[in-house]
Amino acid sequence: MNQILYVEKSKNSNSLSMEATVKIFVISIIIFAIIFIGKGVYGIVNSKKNDKVLEPSITINELEEELQIIINHEKAIDKIIYSWNNGKQETIQGRGRTNIVETIEFPTGNNTLYLKIIDSNKKETSYTKEYYRDDKDTIKPEIELVVEGSRVRVVAKDERKLSYIKYNWNDEDETIVEVREDSPKQIEERVSILKGENKLTIVAVDEAGNETVKEQIYKGAKKPTIEVTQTNDELLIKVSDEENIQKIEINLNGNSYSTDHENTGEPLNMKEAELNQKLEAGENNIVITAYSVNGLSEQVSRTITI
Repeated sequence: MNQILYVEKSKNSNSLSMEATVKIFVISIIIFAIIFIGKGVYGIVNSKKNDKVLEPSITINELEEELQIIINHEKAIDKIIYSWNNGKQETIQGRGRTNIVETIEFPTGNNTLYLKIIDSNKKETSYTKEYYRDDKDTIKPEIELVVEGSRVRVVAKDERKLSYIKYNWNDEDETIVEVREDSPKQIEERVSILKGENKLTIVAVDEAGNETVKEQIYKGAKKPTIEVTQTNDELLIKVSDEENIQKIEINLNGNSYSTDHENTGEPLNMKEAELNQKLEAGENNIVITAYSVNGLSEQVSRTITI
């Protein structure tokens, strides 16, 4: 009897051990499945987040006659394709940049901009928006002043059409220069600089009435004067300047001479100077240049045969 009971107990014990093992195995599979599914869900969510981050940032600013396009992206940009009203497409090369600032034409009236950004992975992002620009001219003319010796070259420019320019020294009467039909966008005038310190005022007006004013102070001076007199094989050179002579240079048959041969920059502190230059037998090619302290210069050339 005791032996039978022992056998029965052993059978029950083995049965319980098998059930526990199966339960542990099943629970392990469930835990593994939960971990696997969790990783998959996390990967999908994270992928979606990355997709959102990789969308380029697009900012468009309206300028006077252009649109400024600003694009920032985490990936390199291959190219940007745009068109107005689904018309002719224009391409801006990305050249591997991640930050791009470009300006494009901005036509007048109501127009729709179609923009497509293609990154290095060939992913496309599209942008469409309607823009309006008034045809009114609001851009002022430009004025450029350039000193040419004893005169000022005045150049006025406009992107559409100029009407006229006017100028005057100090409080003197104005001089008006009308635009020419063969040059509607530019007016050019040369104005003699007055002696002493004077203020030049320039006003440029375009066809729409936009006006630009420019003022500049100029100190006027005359160029030095050079007189050359020949006596046999010698030249007498007379140089004069109304303020002060900076230096005198002579080039005779390729040989150079100067009153400031060491380039000290010191002026002669003379309003008049005389130099004697010996000539050589045969042909003499001589060039004389005189400089004033105001930066003006005069040059005289002679060919003399002895």
